Amino acid sequence: MKNKEMSRMLKWVAMIVLGVGVLCCLMNLAQFNDRNLGLMVGIGFLIGGSQIMLFGVIAPLMQRNQDSSPVAPATTEELA
Repeated sequence: MKNKEMSRMLKWVAMIVLGVGVLCCLMNLAQFNDRNLGLMVGIGFLIGGSQIMLFGVIAPLMQRNQDSSPVAPATTEELA
């Protein structure tokens, strides 16, 4: 899978996870406390979706950085 395809797939997965999180939060918003399992799961989906989105943006950038050929450092003899 190429970087662009991987990034696109991760963004779609992140959007689906974020959508499920918003839906869970809206359905369970009536009792806003830490004992409301549906609300806590929804918040977890929101956090997870944002991290998947972040990874979908950063991973291709890191791959491009690794694919570029590193420049060899100049020795002291070359500088003189």
